[in-house]
Amino acid sequence: MYLNNFNGVIPFSLGYLPKLEILSLYGNKISGSIPFSIFNISSLQRINLRNNMLSGSIPSVSSDLLSLYFVDFSSNNLDGDIPKYMFDRLPNLKELHLGDNLLTGRIPANLFDCKELQILYLTDNQLEGSIPIEVGNLSMLQLFAVAYNHFEAGEIPKEIGNLTLLNVIDCGGNNFTGTIPYQIGNLKNLVFLSLELNNIGGSIPPQVLNISTLRNFSLASNRLSGHLPSNMGLWLPNLVELYLGANQLIGSFPISISNASKLSHLEMSSNYFSGSVPDTLGNLRNLERLNLATNNLTSSGMSFLSSLTNCKALELLVFHNNPLISGELPALVGNLSGSLQKFSAFACNISGSIPSEIGNLSRLINIQLDSNKLTGSIPASIGGLQDLQSLSLQNNELEGSIPSELCNLNNLAFLFLTCNKLSGPIPACLGNLISLRNLFLGSNMFSSSIPSTLTGLNDLLILNLSSNSLSGALPIDIGKWKVLTDMDLSNNQFSSDIPTGVADLNNLAHFSLSNNRIEDFKEKFLKEDHSEITQSNHFKGTKHCVVHLNFMFQAADLLGIPRQELSS
Repeated sequence: MYLNNFNGVIPFSLGYLPKLEILSLYGNKISGSIPFSIFNISSLQRINLRNNMLSGSIPSVSSDLLSLYFVDFSSNNLDGDIPKYMFDRLPNLKELHLGDNLLTGRIPANLFDCKELQILYLTDNQLEGSIPIEVGNLSMLQLFAVAYNHFEAGEIPKEIGNLTLLNVIDCGGNNFTGTIPYQIGNLKNLVFLSLELNNIGGSIPPQVLNISTLRNFSLASNRLSGHLPSNMGLWLPNLVELYLGANQLIGSFPISISNASKLSHLEMSSNYFSGSVPDTLGNLRNLERLNLATNNLTSSGMSFLSSLTNCKALELLVFHNNPLISGELPALVGNLSGSLQKFSAFACNISGSIPSEIGNLSRLINIQLDSNKLTGSIPASIGGLQDLQSLSLQNNELEGSIPSELCNLNNLAFLFLTCNKLSGPIPACLGNLISLRNLFLGSNMFSSSIPSTLTGLNDLLILNLSSNSLSGALPIDIGKWKVLTDMDLSNNQFSSDIPTGVADLNNLAHFSLSNNRIEDFKEKFLKEDHSEITQSNHFKGTKHCVVHLNFMFQAADLLGIPRQELSS
């Protein structure tokens, strides 16, 4: 009766079916608790209640169930401890699936007496304690998954290296300490190894990097140190995914990694790797994701990019925050994979202009070239990237105007152009970009007034036009920015009253107009009683308290009045 929309509870009376061998109710909407009566059926071989809405604790097993070899209660809301003596009654258990629940406590010691056990899946619970050395007794075990629990007492036992049939070890997302047992190198059938998101230190044992059957290997987000073996790619012919990011690894980037010809995901960010990015990475013809960010890598003339044009499946290319990767962005960047979605190269000391060929990368969603030394203008060809959602070019030396072609980017949500030398008026057609959430144009040389069309950006959250040469009046229908939380218009030349529509900006938390020429307001303020401003409909109720106080303090500064005189 699996994979339906049944709801309600499991009837207690199922326990009265003395010849029942298989109970399969997975993939429904069954709630309530698991009736203990089902463990009275001596003929039961398989029970699968996965992916329901069951709650409460796992019932105890009161009698020997010699035929039961498969139990799957995963993906429910079960809580409490795993029954302490449960596994004394299940001597022939082969598969135990309890993952994706709310189980607490320790793994019962007698589980490790189930010598027939092949699959142990306890991922995504709240189990604690340690993995006992008795895990080495499970000689038939093929899958060992205890990821994303609260294990914290000690290290992964070296006895796990005795389990020569293991295909999968998943211990990520806990708080294991110590070092990686070199005995894991004995597991010549291992396909998946994840120890990510722990506190494991020391170096990576070379034996572990010689398991030729490995396909998925993650040690990311630990405290691993030392060098990688110079020949590490030679013995990993089946490796598809390698994650070593967020550690403390040092030394040269291993050129031999290019021999792992099946590699599709390579993540080496946030370490201390030095030396050149290998020009042989293009040998990885199946490469889809490459992340080398936040290291000390170099590349003469960014030559590694030429090699990567051979990787026709590349979707993500990230090498930001490597200050020693310098030089100009070559025109051949336009020859990178037509599948490329993210190109991140900020803080890399890149000079020269942005090549127009970047417009050839038609699938790009995210471009990050900020905090470099880019000059010249923004290429109009970027306007052809119809899938682009985020464009970040801030903290460069770009000049000229914003090309009107950018107004064709109907999916653009984030536009960051602050801290450049851009000039001219803000294009009115930016108001057509109805997907915009963040618009950052501050610290440039834009002139003229704010285009009234910008108030058509109904979903705008943050607007920063500060430190330009903008003048004139603020948009009269400013109140259309209903969801705006932050608006910085400081350090310009605006010279009009605050539009009354500001009272409609119910979500506004920060609003700055400091260092402008609000002369009309100044004259009004001087002629009228100060209390009229504090009671004005511009600022209704406590929702505008922060805006009100900032506004008044800016007014005080403008008029040369001590702020404490307005404090009441």
